Amino acid sequence: MIARDPKQLLDALTKAESLRDPKKVEGKRQYRRFVVRGEAELSPMDHNRLDQLPRAVMIRDVGRAGLGFISPEPIERNSTWRVHFISHGSVIGQQAIIVRHCSKIEEGVYLIGSQFCAETGLLCLLGVPHSEIAMGDESAVPTEDASAAFLAPGEVA
Repeated sequence: MIARDPKQLLDALTKAESLRDPKKVEGKRQYRRFVVRGEAELSPMDHNRLDQLPRAVMIRDVGRAGLGFISPEPIERNSTWRVHFISHGSVIGQQAIIVRHCSKIEEGVYLIGSQFCAETGLLCLLGVPHSEIAMGDESAVPTEDASAAFLAPGEVA
C-alpha cells in the first residue's frame, strides 16, 4: 500500500470520501470521526492465522470508538487486529480493533471500518474463555440481570 504512487493513493482516498453519505452515518455513530491521514500497520490478534506478517494501511478517519482506513486487500468482517499507529517511522501507539465493514473502492484499494475493542489477552486474564472470545459477537447470549446483586450506598443485604 505504501509503495503505491502518492497521487494514486490520494485519488483513492478522495474517491472513498465521495462515498461518505453523512445522512447514512448520522445516528449510527456514537462519537464524531475526524478526518486524518497517516500510516499504520495491522497485526492479527488470532495467532492461528497463517499470515502473521503486519499489513500496511493508510488511516482515513478516527474517533473515540473506531477507525477507518484504506487497505490494499480485503479484511474479513468481525476479524480482530492490533493497529500500530506510525509517525516518522516509529510506532506511537496501538489499539485493538474489530473489523465492521469492508468495501472495495477499486482494484487493490479497500475501505475498512473498524471499532475499537478489548484486547483478547486481557479478556482471557479476566476469566473469559478464549474459545468464547473467538466466536464473536453473534454468539453472545444474554446473561442474568446482575443489578440485584449491587446495593446502593448505605443499603444492607
